[in-house]
Amino acid sequence: MLNHPLVGQIHTFEDGDRIEVIQVKERNNNELFVTFHAYQGPGIPRKTVMFINEFYEHYGHLFDIEPE
Repeated sequence: MLNHPLVGQIHTFEDGDRIEVIQVKERNNNELFVTFHAYQGPGIPRKTVMFINEFYEHYGHLFDIEPE
């Protein structure tokens, strides 16, 4: 696991839903993957893993961190 600036970042939407980054990990050939929880309502959070570039493409505008 890397000590990446995204780890621990949380974005909360106006309706209370939120995205919480729990891990950035290097796998296969130095590719970075982001693991995050998506909370929607009072239910169990959905855990998602995606390439860091894909994460920035979809959610980067919600966090104050520049892509690498």
